Amino acid sequence: MDTAAAAPPLTLDEAARMQPDAVLAALGSGPQGLAAAEAERRLAAWGANVLRDHAASAWRVIANQLRNPLLPLLVIAAIVSGVTGQVTDAGIIVVMVVLSVGLGFANEFRSEKAVEALHDQIHHVTTTFRDGHATTIDVTRLVPGDVVRLSIGDVVPADVRLLAVDGFAADEAVLTGESMPADKRTEPVGDELASPNDLPSCAFMGTVVKAGTATAVVVRTGAGTRFGAIAMKLGDRHPETSFQRGLRSFGTLLVRITAVLVTAIFVINVAIGRPPIDAVLFSLAVAVGLTPEL
Repeated sequence: MDTAAAAPPLTLDEAARMQPDAVLAALGSGPQGLAAAEAERRLAAWGANVLRDHAASAWRVIANQLRNPLLPLLVIAAIVSGVTGQVTDAGIIVVMVVLSVGLGFANEFRSEKAVEALHDQIHHVTTTFRDGHATTIDVTRLVPGDVVRLSIGDVVPADVRLLAVDGFAADEAVLTGESMPADKRTEPVGDELASPNDLPSCAFMGTVVKAGTATAVVVRTGAGTRFGAIAMKLGDRHPETSFQRGLRSFGTLLVRITAVLVTAIFVINVAIGRPPIDAVLFSLAVAVGLTPEL
């Protein structure tokens, strides 16, 4: 089999409609699983069985800090101060911006590192066959063609085609919302499926074994699984909490109010005959005073 291909040779739907022996043959595997060297080659070709990287990113954290709507206001104020000769004021504003971004970065990056450390401490393992022997490996090292053993309480580590079952049932609520466990079999499915997730001859990543035991061959891993496809559609960014949305909305409101007040104050000062430079500086002082950045 050509392991340099961009994707494994079978989709789960195709595997569900084939006999177990045919699925093993199509995946270049057998009842005794893969050779260790072949498994490593496939791992390099198709990637680890993971959905996303939990590594902390300093650049991502900095980008989050720079999305603050109040920062552009302060930057503009610093530029205007520098242009009008108020070097000290410009320096103070720049220090405010640096302190604000720096403190926010320090706190958020420390939290990201804590989450990374937590993920590094959590390991999920499964029993697979390598070189004809049952061995326990981290689920991230599973590849298409690996033969795995599943029993009660296991979380299915990848999208798999069942080869042999003994009273096997899985809780698929994570995908379908169905509260009752789904009974599984090894016979290929026909064209009478009620939904794309109605595959009695397969088990899906992230579902939980509720009864019986089974032997299965891995068909798809990582983002190529049904569960992975859903997870990837959610995007890389975590959704904002209501508190974060409230803060962002409040910041935007402050920017708008400040812009209106600064413009009005500048116009009024010029209208009553004050020098434009004084009007600018006074408006600038108001803008900075209305910005609770730290």
